[in-house]
Amino acid sequence: MNILSQEGLFRTISGKRWIVVLMAAWLLVKVCPALALETPGTALRFVGGDFGTPMVEGSVAREMETSFRERFFSPWNRDHLEVQPEDSLWAWEHWKEVEPWGENLRPHSREWMDFLLDNCSMESWGSVNRRALACVDTDLRTLPTARPFFRDPSLAGEGFPFDYLQNSRVKAGEPLFVGHFSADGAWAFVETGYASGWVDTRDLAFADEDLVRQWQDMPLAFITDDGVTISDNSGIYRFTARIGTVLPIIRSGNGGPVTVAVPVRNEKGGAVQVEAFLSAEQASEGPLVLSEWNLAMVIDRILGTPYGWGDLGGNRDCSGSLRDLFTAFGVWLPRNSAAQARAFPFSSFGEVTGDQKEQRLVREGVPFATLLRVPGHIMLYLGTFRGVPFVFHSTWGVRTFRNGEEGRHVIGSAVITTLRPGMDVECFDPSRGDLADRLSEMTFLLPCR
Repeated sequence: MNILSQEGLFRTISGKRWIVVLMAAWLLVKVCPALALETPGTALRFVGGDFGTPMVEGSVAREMETSFRERFFSPWNRDHLEVQPEDSLWAWEHWKEVEPWGENLRPHSREWMDFLLDNCSMESWGSVNRRALACVDTDLRTLPTARPFFRDPSLAGEGFPFDYLQNSRVKAGEPLFVGHFSADGAWAFVETGYASGWVDTRDLAFADEDLVRQWQDMPLAFITDDGVTISDNSGIYRFTARIGTVLPIIRSGNGGPVTVAVPVRNEKGGAVQVEAFLSAEQASEGPLVLSEWNLAMVIDRILGTPYGWGDLGGNRDCSGSLRDLFTAFGVWLPRNSAAQARAFPFSSFGEVTGDQKEQRLVREGVPFATLLRVPGHIMLYLGTFRGVPFVFHSTWGVRTFRNGEEGRHVIGSAVITTLRPGMDVECFDPSRGDLADRLSEMTFLLPCR
């Protein structure tokens, strides 16, 4: 596990010359809260006095890292698809009686819908059953098409970016298990360690037994920034990595650039390994130490990322943001908000007011280690500012009601807000309740010291 000092993490985030500046800003909001902004623009504001102290014991951290590795490589430790054929068609079953809209803001034709079902080639289920790797970031689709399925875009909160065929986004270097191909060969049905669906066949490569064995024995590097250009040692661009990407380590950097393995698809569709170099500013050798300071630093790197349903377009939704954040620390989270909230010990808020829920959260919630769920959404509790609880989350917006019509005030990014982000929005619709009113559970992510 990579252990970073406070100064070392500053260096990886912004360069050593910013240490004094950032420390001064941190002290300013701690000592002079009256001068701070009403909504802090940095997660550093919520870091406590023990900011550099690991949030879990070393033995627990090692257990989490071991569990992460097992789940990350789990697609390679099976010999058949785990999802059942009928379950893979859930999107089709939902949409076959509903009119999906396309990118041209017109409904898809029934003829094309029928073609989609035929292209699933369900009679070929389990005909491949091979291990593979994602060679670039690629969309995980619920049906074999890149074309979107929107609900009627004239409805509030529908249309872009809510493409309901977008299940998730697979990152380069992720192990995959390939079940079968679509009838036209353009798509492969795969399982990852957290979801299943269709990916573009050009974006994956089959891994032989030697590579599978080799990668599972190698230490792992965890990308700690977005927009990291990955070029091999010949200078050829391969892909752009972001927080949440994990790659095997070939040679330790010993404080300098680390050499990682990058998968490349050859002319026969097989995976070959090339080398790339990552600086200490771009990746951690082993998971980052789980501390409030490190968490705040990585959160600040995600802030402002555009919202993307199912991580559409390489952006992030609520559960995608939290999953990528905690991946950098070797903590495995499921992919959707409901599963994340139930993956660890949790407690229901019950039928009480939003004010009462906030009061309980302040009493019982652990900053940076408590997930908060409302139906269809999940957030990370950061702590309080001027007595008010704040959260980190990626959100599309808040509901509005104007001239008898429902609408949306779009936020559209990863942000820090209170649990009442709509209170200062014109025509905010209180009848649907704010986040505090709708809180259903809080989840205790880590066994804290």
